[in-house]
Amino acid sequence: MKREHWTIAFFVLIIGGFFLLNRLIPPPEFSASERRLLAQMPELSAASVLSGAFMADFEDYAADSFAFRDGWRALKAASVFGVFRQTDKSGLYYSEAAGAGKIEKLNESSLARVAGKIKLLAAGLDGCRLYYSFIPDKSVYAGRNLPGFEPETARRRLAEVLGDGLTYIDLVSALRGEDFYRSDLHWDQSRLGEALTVLGESMGFTPAASFEAEVLGDFTGVYAGQLALPLAPDRMTVMTAAALTEAEALYLGEDGRFTPGALYDREAFAGRDPYDVFLRGAQPVVVLNNPAGPADKELYLFRDSFGSSLAPLLLPSYSRVTLIDLRYIDSRALDQYVSFRPGADALFLYSSQILNNETVLLVR
Repeated sequence: MKREHWTIAFFVLIIGGFFLLNRLIPPPEFSASERRLLAQMPELSAASVLSGAFMADFEDYAADSFAFRDGWRALKAASVFGVFRQTDKSGLYYSEAAGAGKIEKLNESSLARVAGKIKLLAAGLDGCRLYYSFIPDKSVYAGRNLPGFEPETARRRLAEVLGDGLTYIDLVSALRGEDFYRSDLHWDQSRLGEALTVLGESMGFTPAASFEAEVLGDFTGVYAGQLALPLAPDRMTVMTAAALTEAEALYLGEDGRFTPGALYDREAFAGRDPYDVFLRGAQPVVVLNNPAGPADKELYLFRDSFGSSLAPLLLPSYSRVTLIDLRYIDSRALDQYVSFRPGADALFLYSSQILNNETVLLVR
């Protein structure tokens, strides 16, 4: 057999072998490492073929269902960072200072619209003390010149829209790379002492000094799966305090009623997203009552997922903290579930992911 024939035979064997593997091994519907649903086989029709939609969807399906996909992804990541010494892989980076993350440039037009929505909401909070801040992407603390989030630009643009009606609280200088989980985008509740102090200095409360750490165990964040590198697991810790012994969380259900629950849903730690241990993850409205807190102190926290782990740390300084996530409830419906009291505090606190994607906020 000639060399050309051996080459063709080897090529056919490789292609045919992978074809058979992909036919014999059923593709999963969900990727646990990436925490997302994988693309499924698109429906074949004349219209989808002629429009090109079928082939576009089939390419996504083929990539998501390829045999031993996670192994190939890990090999690619090792080559990108270890062999070719690139800064990132498809926008994902890794640094010793901040761990794994995603490069995301500041979207100034979206930021301006978020500021406009905050201003609209603040106008309806008559008599409240109004504050705002933002949580920068942890690429800021990566110790490398990454083309990511720009805190000073964000601060300036927010101030241009919000003016003097709201007090800005600088959390950028109160955070460090080690204050975030190395394999996830969220901050670590057990490392928010300095951020809590800065909030207290601006908002007029003294943070509780008696928190105790309860280690739930190791977990692997979303960036580890997306990056496909064998990162060491993070450790998830929840902070408890004697001042919160009688505290109660009320969760707004789909039936429009509030049902009582715990501050920390420890069973969620074993679920798809361990971060859901903090106030059950995605919730439109959560009311935290603290009978041991100051009777005249109340807080409305307009937040995203970062606020779920911050709120229990704020609760000892208030008798009630109401968390509002406008990704899951329209602002026009708030009056049905929340009674805004003059004299209370209101804090607008969003991460860079929200500032760059204003369409997720249901503000009318």
